[in-house]
Amino acid sequence: MINENETTVDNRIYEISFIFDNKLDEETALTKSNALKQSIATLGGSFISEEAPYMRELAYEMIRVVNNVNIRFNEGYFGWIKFELSGDKVKEFEKAIKLDEEVVRYLVVATVRENTVFTKRAPVIKVESLAGNDDDTIPDVNIDTTADADVADVVVLDPVAEAIVTETVAPETSKETK
Repeated sequence: MINENETTVDNRIYEISFIFDNKLDEETALTKSNALKQSIATLGGSFISEEAPYMRELAYEMIRVVNNVNIRFNEGYFGWIKFELSGDKVKEFEKAIKLDEEVVRYLVVATVRENTVFTKRAPVIKVESLAGNDDDTIPDVNIDTTADADVADVVVLDPVAEAIVTETVAPETSKETK
């Protein structure tokens, strides 16, 4: 039973992704990353994992206003830190990051403790690329790993394959009744 005067600490798992100014050197970017970990610890959080910042070309140009001047960034030091912290302390953490002029962009998201790794989807081969292949060799197929398979997009050009697909999808009912 929780006493009325007691408060429960609701720690959650978060991940911050950040881009530091490209004018920093590698050592300074690493020092800033360590400073972020230190501020998490100061707020009562715990460090889980990280990727050290490294110079990376950005997908698009980003603009950050510093001293009323627009500064454009095409590259920067990208890194991330996964940590555990209470929800109310995350707001304090973000406030400090917003004031840092060497942080071009950042994003804090709630996540899970487990290691989450991005993997590619299984390749999708459309039926029309295999139809009309008379010999037993597998044709050169351009595989699109980013597309979702859609049954409505299947077009069957081979009559034998069409019969199999028709039989599988909508089997004919017996017309004989006795």
